[in-house]
Amino acid sequence: MSVRKLALAALQRVDSLRQSLVEGPSPVVRGLALSAGLAMAVSQTPASAEHSLNYLPSRDPMVLDADYAWFEPLYDADILDMKPKKRAHTGWFGSADYMSLWTTRPQNQGSDWLLDQGDGYRIDLGYMLDNDHGFSLTYMDFQVNAYDGYDRERLNRFVILDDEGVPQDIQLGPPFGLPAVPEDGNNFGYNSRFVSMEDSENVADFNSLEVNKTWRLEPYHYGGILEPLIGVRYMRFADIYQRMQYDSDLFLPPVFDPLDPVFLAGEQVLTEQSVTTNDMIGGQIGFRYFKHINRWRYSAELRVFNAASFQSNRWQTKSETTLYEDVDVAPGSPIQHYIKDQGPAIYGKNTEFAWGYDIRSELSYTMTKMIELRGGFQMVDVAEGIWRGRLIDQRQDRDQRALMAGFTFGVALNR
Repeated sequence: MSVRKLALAALQRVDSLRQSLVEGPSPVVRGLALSAGLAMAVSQTPASAEHSLNYLPSRDPMVLDADYAWFEPLYDADILDMKPKKRAHTGWFGSADYMSLWTTRPQNQGSDWLLDQGDGYRIDLGYMLDNDHGFSLTYMDFQVNAYDGYDRERLNRFVILDDEGVPQDIQLGPPFGLPAVPEDGNNFGYNSRFVSMEDSENVADFNSLEVNKTWRLEPYHYGGILEPLIGVRYMRFADIYQRMQYDSDLFLPPVFDPLDPVFLAGEQVLTEQSVTTNDMIGGQIGFRYFKHINRWRYSAELRVFNAASFQSNRWQTKSETTLYEDVDVAPGSPIQHYIKDQGPAIYGKNTEFAWGYDIRSELSYTMTKMIELRGGFQMVDVAEGIWRGRLIDQRQDRDQRALMAGFTFGVALNR
């Protein structure tokens, strides 16, 4: 008798016993009978449980390959007559890539047609089962920092040092004898005093996390293999708008006699900053196509996503005022006051619909049995749903486009 027939017979016996117990007057017996029925219901589907295990990774998550031969040489004779299905690896896989991408500027600037270079990295992790079902996870972190700036010399130019290079007329503190107030001394690493004036042109930080379910189809006639995917994706695009202004003039000290005010020479740096975050979460579909040619492997990937974009903007102004001892300032003049201040933060929020696509094209060279070096091209285009720029602008575009495109280079394991 088969295992299935034995299970059905046992189930019938338990059902009849449960029915007779439920009809009895004792609540305790009735509860025991119901518990037995639930336990049997959970254990009556071993076939379905075994079927679900076929789509999960190995019980040992550290198993990449039985012999761990990651660095085993791969000879041309090993792959000469190997079928495409055999060259497509199974088990755990991973990759790490450096990204050098160019990013579009905010559309509310006069130079929105220009691109600025930034860099970041991309990490892929996943698992492919022997039955051609798998899972994958991809994380990207990318930044671009394009400022229009210069170094503005301070009024006193520098702090006078003695023969041993120790600042004079400045209170020093532990542990290394540096100025107790860092702003009173020379800029760190320099023998002069200046303030870096930086106006943002294209400053952004992009993060992306995606989790996908993948399938591997049978090879095509010429050896190419297609892997469809479907998954969820979270992205964050943060933009920084910054403007700085420098003024030198006569200022009142923090405490003064209103009947006989005494002005001091000083300088003030005003910084206006607006930080926008776009948190996007939604779904995506796509595919990965790859083909082996001797030691080379070409791959192309496409993902199309749509998401809800939850936007927020924080605008704030800050000031730094440096006052000297008199109305005249000469090189090396001591500092009387250094004052920091900031205004209240103003917030704004919005919600938009975002959609776009992610394209990757790579060429890999097989170094060993499981290690490949690869380089390629990637383009992430969020076609709409991005808010960039200053919060208090009268004309705000909260439905902008963000395009990032460039080159990648990295290493892959068991891919």
